[in-house]
Formats: sequence, C-alpha cells, structure tokens
Amino acid sequence: MSKLLVLYMSREDEAEFLEYVRSLGNLLVLPATSPSSDFVPVDSFPEPLQDESTRRFWLENTAAGLPLVTEQVPEKDYYVVDGFQSPVIEFWRSWMVSQVMLPGGIQADMNYIDNDKQDLAKKPTEFRNWFESIDSWIRKNYRRLGIYVFAGPGAQKFREEGGILQGR
Repeated sequence: MSKLLVLYMSREDEAEFLEYVRSLGNLLVLPATSPSSDFVPVDSFPEPLQDESTRRFWLENTAAGLPLVTEQVPEKDYYVVDGFQSPVIEFWRSWMVSQVMLPGGIQADMNYIDNDKQDLAKKPTEFRNWFESIDSWIRKNYRRLGIYVFAGPGAQKFREEGGILQGR
C-alpha cells in the first residue's frame, strides 16, 4: 500500500516541515539520483527549478531496520533509490513559475518484498509510525484543499495575496 499527500509549500513551509521531520531523529535527506550506489546526504536544498534534481529528494528513516536499496539505471549511468524496498519517503518540493505555485508532495510505500519469505510484508512499525507522525503533523498544521491535498500557511498566504495554486 502506498500513501500519498499533495502539498503546496512556500520556502518557509518547507523549512518548518523539514525541521519537524528532523526533530523526529534518524533522518537522512538524499538526492533523487547518485553517480554511485552510495548516496551522499544533502545539507540544504538548491533553489527549486524545472530541473527535477532540484525538486525531488528522499527522506530516509535510518532506524527502521531496513537497508537503503539502490539500483543502477543503465541507460542513464546513475543510481536511484528503490522506494518500494527502502525505508524512505519520496519528497517533491513545490516550485514557482511566475505567480503560479506547482504542488509537491510526499509518497511512501508501507509494504516491501521480504526476500526471506519471498512475500509481501509490512515495513517495520518504526517506519510506519514515523510516516504517520509526519502525516498527522501535516494534517494539523496545513489547510486541507482536497482529500489528499494540503497547503501550508505560507502557501495559503501566497494564494490570499493573488497567487495561483495550480490544480486548485
């Protein structure tokens, strides 16, 4: 089972979100791709642009009891994280084009293939509780715009001042 939330975040919203996730501990922020299977954590985000590498990251829970699984993309000559097998949340950053905010979001798989049992299994409780804590924080601090769509306080202010949240 996969869980997804669509998020509109100003830079301030993003900073507060990441501060909360970091406060939970055991977090590595990883880039979407890497030239090797060893993903080097990032300390800060670049300005979000059209280039996906500035907007897509992985939030890894290092205490979940599962290894980070990566795979090489042969035709591209780089590595990616296997989000299904790894204890990660995929994080897309919101970004701006003129007076339009395009949504970001988070997505995580709650199951993985247990190689020992050769069957689908739930990811460890530590990972599921970590995701649920993040999900609850968003639902408490952001305004619901749709079933799985939320806007942070900064994104709401942007909208109130005449900005457009694409898709809303």
